[in-house]
Amino acid sequence: MSLTNRRCFVVLVSLLTVFIFMLGIGGCGSPDEDEAVVEETVEEEVEEEVDTIEEEDVDPDAAALELEEWRNPTDLVSLINLFEELEWSWTTFEEGVETETLVVNYSYLGSETVDGIDTEVAEITFDDQKIKAWIDRDGNPAQAEIDGEFLPGEQAEMIMEGILMSLFWPFWTIDEFDVQGMIAEPTPGVKFSDTSTEQVQFNGVGAEVTRLQLDLGPPATPEGEEASVVWAIADFAGDFQMLIEWSVEETDVDDFSFTMNVTKAVPR
Repeated sequence: MSLTNRRCFVVLVSLLTVFIFMLGIGGCGSPDEDEAVVEETVEEEVEEEVDTIEEEDVDPDAAALELEEWRNPTDLVSLINLFEELEWSWTTFEEGVETETLVVNYSYLGSETVDGIDTEVAEITFDDQKIKAWIDRDGNPAQAEIDGEFLPGEQAEMIMEGILMSLFWPFWTIDEFDVQGMIAEPTPGVKFSDTSTEQVQFNGVGAEVTRLQLDLGPPATPEGEEASVVWAIADFAGDFQMLIEWSVEETDVDDFSFTMNVTKAVPR
């Protein structure tokens, strides 16, 4: 992948991520700094109003899901610690028509010494592109190979940062939304419309998968914005839990939706 193509890819996925944040799922909008500076008396009134909303909007029947070992992989180091292999895909749709599908495959390749530094070696492929990285004990790349081109540590980190952030966006975005908190206990504006649990085999490794359909509205989302989503959480033998599916079924943006699925998982 040329440097130009890498930049285009990062820009494309970054724009998609920003668009998803604009949907307001999880209430991730940031207030303007000027609006945040208010008189103390006004702050007290706002706090009272928020307390009232929370009391009214919490669903007392919302089923809690224990996520005591949440290990959502948000970067390459997380993957190295958790998996031998992991594959996930995400697909975007406009007006019900698929516009793009990206499949990302990660593999752990073992340990190697690079210039006297002990490293863990991992490889990620996507769209016929390949990144091989040697990660030191501090989580930094000692070197990388990108489409056959070897790069030293600092240069590898600079080029890999944007690419990996784009590839990992389903996982770190879910953590930004604090899905773990939403699922674990009743949350204002979050209503569970359906839940189901099943045993799923990932390459011979069993996991208990809980699929949750939720309706999201204020105060979990900005005023006037609502969405219907599906989140599926896999529990790998009680060792850890993570996101394996994320679908946006309905939003205020009628012509846009997406799905994300983990299709292969081999824990270490």
